[in-house]
Amino acid sequence: MEIHRIEPSNAGAVAALMSTVKPDWWDLEGASSQLQDVGLLARLVGWYMEQDGAPKGWVLCAEFEGYSTMTIENLGYDEDGAFVMEGQLEPLLRQAEQYARQRGLRNLKYVIGSTGMSCHGRPITDYGEELRTLRSNGRAHFDYFRSIGFVPAGFLPNCYGENYHGIIMVKTLL
Repeated sequence: MEIHRIEPSNAGAVAALMSTVKPDWWDLEGASSQLQDVGLLARLVGWYMEQDGAPKGWVLCAEFEGYSTMTIENLGYDEDGAFVMEGQLEPLLRQAEQYARQRGLRNLKYVIGSTGMSCHGRPITDYGEELRTLRSNGRAHFDYFRSIGFVPAGFLPNCYGENYHGIIMVKTLL
């Protein structure tokens, strides 16, 4: 068996396979579009705040229409030279949420690093138990996102380095 990269020259054959084996998910046209149009997978959208004619803070999101989800990819605010990611960004976070709702998306997702969290600096062996016992050790960023409706929903283990995990935070928009 050989393995090949999906390219425009062979995407039609793969789309035909997709629509044959799972026609309730893909018709031929939909499968072909999904294989070749990255805009169907994620569409970037973002906003920034301006003060005295210069950007002061931003939020960049990716819209995943197929999963009814928008993810916060990155964000930040210049607090007199200090990088912050909490309450100062609330107007932008409200804008992102409003946009997601208007687009009919059902979830807003964000991944927070495990610094200052009970799971940081050690391996995660039982994800369910770790999620049930997850605690902030004074991590303002995590505490802020919890206060605006995000809940921890899972982990991306070691995604920022060994024993430095990503905590998947989700806010339902229903």
